[in-house]
Amino acid sequence: MTRKPTTKGDLKPRCYYALAPWKCRHHADRSEITAYVEASGKWETVAVIPQTSGTSPEALATFIIRVVNATQQNKDLLRDAMEALEAVMKEGLNYSTEQAAEHVISDIKQVIRSRRTFRLPITGNLLSVIGSKALKVL
Repeated sequence: MTRKPTTKGDLKPRCYYALAPWKCRHHADRSEITAYVEASGKWETVAVIPQTSGTSPEALATFIIRVVNATQQNKDLLRDAMEALEAVMKEGLNYSTEQAAEHVISDIKQVIRSRRTFRLPITGNLLSVIGSKALKVL
């Protein structure tokens, strides 16, 4: 039996950095973004942001981390909401599905309250916002 060759379009990348929120380590001349890498089982540097004219490495690293962590939080919340809705559609509204729905509603309200003080500019190309030379991805 011959196997069909796979192309890049056929492969779905696995997210190796989403298990824990990303973190910053700031140094005098640069900031490092670290993420927990599932493949190695340890925290590793995934990006280095050097000092450049007109930018602060600390501010850029903090911005990137907030975008990445908020995106992951939103994915988790959407997954929970989808699962709660699917359970209601399949089982009807019972004690268990009502509890799951109330949990998701509570989480959504918490996210909305926390974003009143800080809104993420998610739209647009991130590199155009921070400058392509400001970020060196390892």
